[in-house]
Amino acid sequence: MSDNEFSDIEIDIESNSPMPPSVCSNSSSQVDPKLHARAQHNALERRRRDNIKDMYTSLKDEITNFNHERASRAQILSKTIDQMKELKNGVEQLEAENRELEEESESLERELQELEAAEASCRSTPERTTA
Repeated sequence: MSDNEFSDIEIDIESNSPMPPSVCSNSSSQVDPKLHARAQHNALERRRRDNIKDMYTSLKDEITNFNHERASRAQILSKTIDQMKELKNGVEQLEAENRELEEESESLERELQELEAAEASCRSTPERTTA
């Protein structure tokens, strides 16, 4: 391809995509509003898709023990859901264990208070002497 074949195409710097000459703004032509709007829409849509792709990549990187380079979006979502369920179950187990430990702690506190009260009553009672 020669340089002349590319001379009438400019590159949209933000999206790195070629824009037709009728969309490009130069001093010798007017910008077609419909083509310009379409080009803007395409650029926005491309950025949106790239953003979603980046989010899927980030999500994939957060999944424990999941190292598939070319995992589909469905696989990523499925593994994420599985991991979220596991984490939720883990949280529920920890909360149950925490409640049990709090109950045990309260029981031990009551027992300690009873023992301290019994000890105090023993000290306040005069000792009997054997004759």
